[in-house]
Amino acid sequence: MIHRLAVAVIVVLLAGSPAFAQLDPEPKQPCLWRVVISVKPHPLLTQDFCDRLKRDILAALQPGLGGLGTVEVSDLADLVRDGKEPLWLQFGEKGFAALDAPRDLSGAKTHFLKVEYRDGKVHMESRQYDGFTGLSSPVVRAQSTRALEFAGRTAGLILDRDFGLVGTVEAVAGKPDEAKVLIRGSGLGPVKDLVQNGDVFAVAAVRKTNRPAPPPVRTATGKIINPPPGSVPPPGLTSTPRDFTLLKVTDVGADGTCRCAVLTRYQTAMPSTGGVIGYRAMKLGTVKAPVAVRLVSSEGTVYKTASAVNVRASDSGFVVAGAGDQKDVCKFHSPTAQFRSDRALSGVACVTVALGPSQAKQFPVPILNDEPITIPFDIDPAKEERAAFERSVLAAASAAADARLAQSVCFDAVADLIKKQKNAEALARVKGGFDSADAADKSLTDELARLKEQSKTVQKAESVDAILAKMGQNVAALKAYNEQLAKHIKLLEEIVKRESDPTIAAREVQAQAINARIAILLASGDVDEALAAYDQLFALLPGDAEVKKRKDELAAQWKIKDDAHQKARDYILKTWPAIATIPDFDESLKHIRTAVDVCKKHGDKLTVRKLLTVFPTAAVKLNELVAPLDPASEADRKLAKTAEGVGKVMGALEQELRKFVEG
Repeated sequence: MIHRLAVAVIVVLLAGSPAFAQLDPEPKQPCLWRVVISVKPHPLLTQDFCDRLKRDILAALQPGLGGLGTVEVSDLADLVRDGKEPLWLQFGEKGFAALDAPRDLSGAKTHFLKVEYRDGKVHMESRQYDGFTGLSSPVVRAQSTRALEFAGRTAGLILDRDFGLVGTVEAVAGKPDEAKVLIRGSGLGPVKDLVQNGDVFAVAAVRKTNRPAPPPVRTATGKIINPPPGSVPPPGLTSTPRDFTLLKVTDVGADGTCRCAVLTRYQTAMPSTGGVIGYRAMKLGTVKAPVAVRLVSSEGTVYKTASAVNVRASDSGFVVAGAGDQKDVCKFHSPTAQFRSDRALSGVACVTVALGPSQAKQFPVPILNDEPITIPFDIDPAKEERAAFERSVLAAASAAADARLAQSVCFDAVADLIKKQKNAEALARVKGGFDSADAADKSLTDELARLKEQSKTVQKAESVDAILAKMGQNVAALKAYNEQLAKHIKLLEEIVKRESDPTIAAREVQAQAINARIAILLASGDVDEALAAYDQLFALLPGDAEVKKRKDELAAQWKIKDDAHQKARDYILKTWPAIATIPDFDESLKHIRTAVDVCKKHGDKLTVRKLLTVFPTAAVKLNELVAPLDPASEADRKLAKTAEGVGKVMGALEQELRKFVEG
């Protein structure tokens, strides 16, 4: 794990007991398992080969899935041309790394299979993204065959291993070390052939977003289930993997309910803080194999000596130093700097790393292959305490940035609904956004106070205080913008009420709605759309001098002053929001600085206000870019350092621009 302060500075730019009742376990929802094939061109990999491969994969996978759902096998090139699913395009551009980016849950499972011919063999690699849990397979499976006619059978085997049965987690009252997994689709048929005792589930925390849920995917029969006319789309869901938390199946009920042992490194395995509405789980394709453990510091350094560290690993639960069977002890192998077990473990390694009796940490890790397991562990107790505190700071700061981003999205969605004259839906949306932001504000305010108090006694990096300060700014902004949402709620309530009153002219109600939309657009910095809305308002109220005056004043403020001003605005509004890599962010700093200076020279607060609404999105994007970086890679460590520098500059710039806009 790269030192999370790299992520922390990015956040500068810009949570008890489980509560699982809010998630529908969907026992009658069939699974849609999409297998997407990407074939690298080669004379031997003809169209006939591709067609046969697709048929063979379907024949291999559909019988095992049975009545729980449908397997659909497609060619990536056809799907990218179709352009309906962003994930397909992202995979075409980034490969398997695209599966790690967070996205709203769609319910569909997508399994990518890369095929190429080299060295006299057909080589295949596969990895899946599950749209019900938001989890991806932890590893890329690879297999090869010399016989082209066996490619479909070989592909079926590696795809089937990581199918990943999914379900919704339910707490067991009074037993924090146990949980149930309610298998999705279990009401459609038996699941006993798909899950057995000893199987291991990964866990993801699910949260509501302020975005509407994605359009429904096809059912097993290919039919689209459309919502009733006039209904408000449910809020979308997103998820975050719960690291070092696993569920090991101890019993499978006839109804498809799996009773599980909870394995976690945390005091509370699945907390309900931070906006979490429940947890979902996905079965992993685990194996039985010996384990090798590498210890890596929070700075990314691999420990080269056993020192005073004691490492134990068991597949039956955690053991403490000096206890348990000696066969659980992992012996240190100096040439590879690995702690290795003497025996094979089945499915899961419950790894205990200890520095004597005073400091022991537990890490449940799935056994997916024979590759070494990397575990974050600081041998210096003070460093470990520091790392734990910094992780808490980063999680809270990231939650604050996410809450601000969700709030910005809410403003845009409400303005769009008013534009479509869906005022009742706009009211529901703004109320939902207000409630989510209000809950986040209260939770984050309490967490910020706790972290500030703890920071007085914990040794920490210099940038932690800056992170906490920025988190405070985000919480303050969340509160301020929610006050605006509260005003919009009152206004929209009045509009919806007047819409149903036959004594009030429709034109008057429409004019009131357009005025509300203009206020929301200006708060989000969408000046062009606000000017267009003024045109609509003037067409509705011709001759209204007040409307004309307001529009003319806004147009005068928005008017381009010279060519340099035009270039600056284009860069801020069009070019900069599309930046997608860490090096591009770094290169953009000088350009955004120039563009901002030009806008400030001309007193253009409107463009700067729009830029400020983009900062939360930039923070999330940078976090996503840093998260998958490998601390063992020199190149990735340099990228993380670059991202840290970008974060510092952009954090200072955001504070500067807020003062300019408010001045």
